[in-house]
Amino acid sequence: MRREVYSLQIISPCFAGGAEPEKQAEVRAPTIRGQLRWWFRVLGGFSSLSGMAVRAQEERIFGATAGGCGVASPLIVRTRQRCVSTVIKDADQLDVPVNSPEGYLLFPLRSNPKKGVYAGRGLFTEHKLPDFDLELVWRGSAGLWDDIRALACVFGHLGSLGFRSRRAMGALAYRGQAPDLQAALLRFAQPSNIAIRSLPASNSSEAVQILAVWLRKWRSYGRSPSNLNPFKAGFEFAKNDHDIAAKNIPGPAFRPALGLPIVSKYGDWNFGPGKPKGRFASPVLLRPHRNASGWRALVIFVDKHRWDSSAPAYFEGHVRPVSLGLYDAMREDALTNPLFAAFP
Repeated sequence: MRREVYSLQIISPCFAGGAEPEKQAEVRAPTIRGQLRWWFRVLGGFSSLSGMAVRAQEERIFGATAGGCGVASPLIVRTRQRCVSTVIKDADQLDVPVNSPEGYLLFPLRSNPKKGVYAGRGLFTEHKLPDFDLELVWRGSAGLWDDIRALACVFGHLGSLGFRSRRAMGALAYRGQAPDLQAALLRFAQPSNIAIRSLPASNSSEAVQILAVWLRKWRSYGRSPSNLNPFKAGFEFAKNDHDIAAKNIPGPAFRPALGLPIVSKYGDWNFGPGKPKGRFASPVLLRPHRNASGWRALVIFVDKHRWDSSAPAYFEGHVRPVSLGLYDAMREDALTNPLFAAFP
């Protein structure tokens, strides 16, 4: 049996509500286990097990219940402190105006008093972000222990917790010396399933603002192509989707490829007529990051989970084709724009 403890800290506001998000925020071992499993799938499983299908690898690492033949997981995930916050706030109580960068990222937390809707959630605020120890116990093959440690390394560097975690909230960092992310990624079969780029920042708050401004300039439609927007292509994509909703123009939509459902003042985008069916999580992840060399704002493109361009979306019950043009343009910009740097 192998065991290791990782000292981690949440470095951006975190809405880790669990089963009762309206009552408290909590760091929970099952949530972390789910994150480990997600990164394992995204990166194509371990290269040391490349002779096995990823699903078979996953069952070997995380266990399985399918088919009536339960397989216990040899991986035990524990948190060594009970981190709980009973602070409940919405975007207004966080003092993030609608037009601010943070307000853009936290739009779903905007309450509507006229309709009696309060959107507050349990929160670890930036003034009281918790430290916690993550303990992993491995009871499987000793030959896989370094792979398990690599998975923990990826989670500590790139993982996040809670609501809006894909939009810079609930980001994690190591306390003290961080393990080598680049070496860890090499232990996976398909590290090319993600592309990571970075922008410089001086602290977590600045990293969140930088990421919000970058995303908003791709997705928001202003009054003119200038609109203080250095990403000229972003304006055209945003205008197209605005006009689909406001003027019913024909043609493909772009924003659904960055996540569904979408709620707008002109109507809602979802998977089918009527109520939304499930959710398509954005393949563009925004993360503040901190290590010994300082702070960065990370943009992570999860190519494995990008939108299937053969699948349509629906606007107010009417089918619309979806283009990957916006996603591909954002990715190309991050990979070629000299403002961005390679990471790790």
